[in-house]
Amino acid sequence: MKVRFKTDAVDIEVDGKDTKDVFVQLAHSVEVFMHTTCGMCDSHSTMPVVRENGGNQYHEMRCMSCGATLAFGQRRSDGALFPKRKDKDGNWLGNSGWVKFRRAEPANDFD
Repeated sequence: MKVRFKTDAVDIEVDGKDTKDVFVQLAHSVEVFMHTTCGMCDSHSTMPVVRENGGNQYHEMRCMSCGATLAFGQRRSDGALFPKRKDKDGNWLGNSGWVKFRRAEPANDFD
């Protein structure tokens, strides 16, 4: 069974063995690929990016206008991606999880 889900920005097609399987696949796909608008600047210029560091892959949507990113975690049970909307302490992030990387200020040892 195939199902196509269309919006203004995204066209997702999934194939599954039955309605429930297709529904689950569609839900996972929509959760990842529907983030076409930046949560920081409202730009529609976003794209999926996969980075590798230390043998680990990091999946994110990146805004090409302001540089903000929406990071995705990976479930241990089946490897499915999900948008990270909370920080490492479990607190909700602002801007629907979109963040801008800011380098830490160097310590000023002269004070």
